[in-house]
Amino acid sequence: MGQITVYTGPMFSGKTNLLLGAYERATIAHKDVKAFKPKLDDRFGSNIIKSRRFGQIEAIEISSIDDLRAYDAQVYIIDEFQFLDGNINTLIEMCDEDNKVFFISGLDMTAEKKPFGKMPELLAIADKVEKCVAICNDCAEENAVYSYFLGKKNVDIVVGNHEYIPLCRKCYTRRLRQNQ
Repeated sequence: MGQITVYTGPMFSGKTNLLLGAYERATIAHKDVKAFKPKLDDRFGSNIIKSRRFGQIEAIEISSIDDLRAYDAQVYIIDEFQFLDGNINTLIEMCDEDNKVFFISGLDMTAEKKPFGKMPELLAIADKVEKCVAICNDCAEENAVYSYFLGKKNVDIVVGNHEYIPLCRKCYTRRLRQNQ
Protein backbone atom coordinates (compact mmCIF):
# COMPACT_ATOMS: atom_id res chain seq x y z
CA MET A 1 0.00 0.00 0.00
CA GLY A 2 1.30 3.46 -0.88
CA GLN A 3 2.18 6.03 1.75
CA ILE A 4 3.59 9.54 2.06
CA THR A 5 5.65 10.43 5.16
CA VAL A 6 6.95 13.97 5.54
CA TYR A 7 9.64 15.33 7.86
CA THR A 8 9.44 19.11 8.16
CA GLY A 9 10.67 21.94 10.35
CA PRO A 10 13.45 24.53 10.36
CA MET A 11 17.03 24.11 9.28
CA PHE A 12 19.21 22.11 11.69
CA SER A 13 16.25 20.14 13.10
CA GLY A 14 17.33 16.68 11.90
CA LYS A 15 15.00 16.23 8.91
CA THR A 16 17.72 14.75 6.71
CA ASN A 17 18.82 12.41 9.51
CA LEU A 18 15.28 10.99 9.60
CA LEU A 19 15.32 10.70 5.81
CA LEU A 20 18.62 8.78 5.86
CA GLY A 21 17.17 6.51 8.54
CA ALA A 22 14.18 5.75 6.30
CA TYR A 23 16.56 5.02 3.43
CA GLU A 24 18.56 2.61 5.60
CA ARG A 25 15.44 0.79 6.86
CA ALA A 26 14.09 0.38 3.32
CA THR A 27 17.46 -0.92 2.13
CA ILE A 28 17.66 -3.42 5.01
CA ALA A 29 14.13 -4.57 4.07
CA HIS A 30 15.43 -5.27 0.52
CA LYS A 31 13.15 -2.66 -1.06
CA ASP A 32 14.02 -1.05 -4.36
CA VAL A 33 14.93 2.46 -3.11
CA LYS A 34 15.85 5.56 -5.08
CA ALA A 35 16.84 8.91 -3.57
CA PHE A 36 16.22 12.32 -5.14
CA LYS A 37 17.19 15.92 -4.51
CA PRO A 38 16.51 19.22 -6.29
CA LYS A 39 19.11 20.44 -8.78
CA LEU A 40 18.91 23.82 -7.05
CA ASP A 41 20.43 22.44 -3.83
CA ASP A 42 24.17 22.26 -4.49
CA ARG A 43 25.41 22.76 -0.90
CA PHE A 44 27.10 19.35 -0.67
CA GLY A 45 27.73 18.82 -4.38
CA SER A 46 25.60 17.23 -7.05
CA ASN A 47 23.99 13.84 -6.59
CA ILE A 48 24.47 13.79 -2.79
CA ILE A 49 22.02 13.97 0.09
CA LYS A 50 24.13 14.66 3.14
CA SER A 51 23.38 14.97 6.82
CA ARG A 52 25.49 17.42 8.77
CA ARG A 53 26.32 14.63 11.22
CA PHE A 54 25.25 11.18 10.06
CA GLY A 55 26.44 10.36 6.58
CA GLN A 56 25.28 10.70 3.02
CA ILE A 57 23.66 8.81 0.16
CA GLU A 58 23.75 9.13 -3.60
CA ALA A 59 20.78 10.88 -5.14
CA ILE A 60 19.31 11.64 -8.53
CA GLU A 61 18.92 15.35 -9.26
CA ILE A 62 15.49 16.50 -10.40
CA SER A 63 13.76 19.85 -10.96
CA SER A 64 10.13 18.82 -10.81
CA ILE A 65 7.90 16.43 -8.90
CA ASP A 66 6.81 15.17 -12.31
CA ASP A 67 10.38 13.94 -13.00
CA LEU A 68 9.80 11.12 -10.49
CA ARG A 69 7.65 9.25 -13.03
CA ALA A 70 10.81 8.50 -15.04
CA TYR A 71 12.20 6.34 -12.21
CA ASP A 72 10.71 3.09 -10.99
CA ALA A 73 11.20 2.14 -7.35
CA GLN A 74 9.21 0.84 -4.42
CA VAL A 75 10.46 3.56 -2.07
CA TYR A 76 11.26 7.15 -3.00
CA ILE A 77 13.46 9.29 -0.72
CA ILE A 78 13.21 13.03 -1.50
CA ASP A 79 15.21 15.75 0.26
CA GLU A 80 14.59 19.53 0.17
CA PHE A 81 11.15 19.14 -1.41
CA GLN A 82 10.43 22.88 -1.07
CA PHE A 83 12.70 23.54 -4.06
CA LEU A 84 10.74 21.31 -6.49
CA ASP A 85 8.19 22.55 -9.01
CA GLY A 86 5.50 20.45 -10.63
CA ASN A 87 2.18 18.86 -9.88
CA ILE A 88 1.55 17.46 -6.40
CA ASN A 89 -1.02 15.10 -7.96
CA THR A 90 1.92 13.12 -9.34
CA LEU A 91 2.66 11.93 -5.80
CA ILE A 92 -0.98 11.15 -5.11
CA GLU A 93 -1.29 9.09 -8.30
CA MET A 94 1.98 7.21 -7.75
CA CYS A 95 0.98 6.47 -4.17
CA ASP A 96 -2.67 5.53 -4.82
CA GLU A 97 -2.40 3.78 -8.18
CA ASP A 98 1.09 2.28 -8.07
CA ASN A 99 1.47 1.71 -4.29
CA LYS A 100 4.66 3.78 -4.13
CA VAL A 101 6.05 4.77 -0.73
CA PHE A 102 7.54 8.23 -0.20
CA PHE A 103 9.74 9.62 2.57
CA ILE A 104 10.12 13.35 2.01
CA SER A 105 11.86 16.15 3.90
CA GLY A 106 11.60 19.88 3.44
CA LEU A 107 11.30 23.29 5.03
CA ASP A 108 7.69 24.21 5.68
CA MET A 109 8.43 27.94 5.93
CA THR A 110 10.79 30.48 4.45
CA ALA A 111 12.97 32.60 6.72
CA GLU A 112 10.20 35.20 6.45
CA LYS A 113 7.69 32.74 8.00
CA LYS A 114 5.80 32.21 4.73
CA PRO A 115 4.74 28.81 3.31
CA PHE A 116 7.60 27.41 1.24
CA GLY A 117 7.03 26.15 -2.31
CA LYS A 118 4.87 23.03 -2.66
CA MET A 119 5.26 22.12 1.03
CA PRO A 120 1.76 23.27 2.11
CA GLU A 121 0.20 21.05 -0.57
CA LEU A 122 2.46 18.15 0.41
CA LEU A 123 1.60 18.47 4.10
CA ALA A 124 -2.11 18.42 3.21
CA ILE A 125 -1.88 15.08 1.35
CA ALA A 126 0.65 13.31 3.60
CA ASP A 127 -0.30 10.20 5.55
CA LYS A 128 2.21 11.05 8.29
CA VAL A 129 3.90 14.34 9.19
CA GLU A 130 6.67 14.78 11.72
CA LYS A 131 7.30 18.39 12.65
CA CYS A 132 10.89 18.59 13.83
CA VAL A 133 12.31 21.28 16.11
CA ALA A 134 15.87 22.48 16.50
CA ILE A 135 17.81 23.91 19.41
CA CYS A 136 17.39 27.68 19.40
CA ASN A 137 20.63 29.42 18.49
CA ASP A 138 19.98 32.21 21.00
CA CYS A 139 18.35 30.69 24.10
CA ALA A 140 19.49 27.05 23.64
CA GLU A 141 15.99 25.66 24.24
CA GLU A 142 14.83 22.79 22.06
CA ASN A 143 11.90 24.73 20.64
CA ALA A 144 13.22 26.38 17.46
CA VAL A 145 10.66 26.23 14.67
CA TYR A 146 11.98 29.03 12.45
CA SER A 147 14.99 29.40 10.18
CA TYR A 148 16.33 32.94 10.54
CA PHE A 149 18.40 34.51 7.77
CA LEU A 150 21.46 36.46 8.91
CA GLY A 151 21.98 39.49 6.75
CA LYS A 152 20.02 40.93 3.86
CA LYS A 153 18.47 39.05 0.93
CA ASN A 154 18.42 40.45 -2.57
CA VAL A 155 16.56 37.38 -3.92
CA ASP A 156 13.66 35.32 -2.54
CA ILE A 157 15.64 32.12 -1.95
CA VAL A 158 19.21 31.87 -0.74
CA VAL A 159 20.42 28.26 -0.64
CA GLY A 160 22.99 27.72 2.05
CA ASN A 161 23.86 26.66 5.56
CA HIS A 162 25.97 29.38 7.08
CA GLU A 163 23.49 32.19 6.42
CA TYR A 164 20.74 30.64 8.57
CA ILE A 165 20.23 29.87 12.24
CA PRO A 166 17.34 28.11 14.00
CA LEU A 167 15.31 30.27 16.40
CA CYS A 168 12.32 29.80 18.67
CA ARG A 169 9.31 32.09 18.32
CA LYS A 170 10.47 34.46 21.11
CA CYS A 171 14.05 34.84 19.82
CA TYR A 172 12.91 35.19 16.19
CA THR A 173 10.57 38.04 17.17
CA ARG A 174 13.28 39.70 19.29
CA ARG A 175 15.79 39.63 16.40
CA LEU A 176 13.22 41.03 13.96
CA ARG A 177 12.50 43.94 16.28
CA GLN A 178 16.23 44.62 16.77
CA ASN A 179 16.81 44.75 13.01
CA GLN A 180 13.95 47.16 12.23
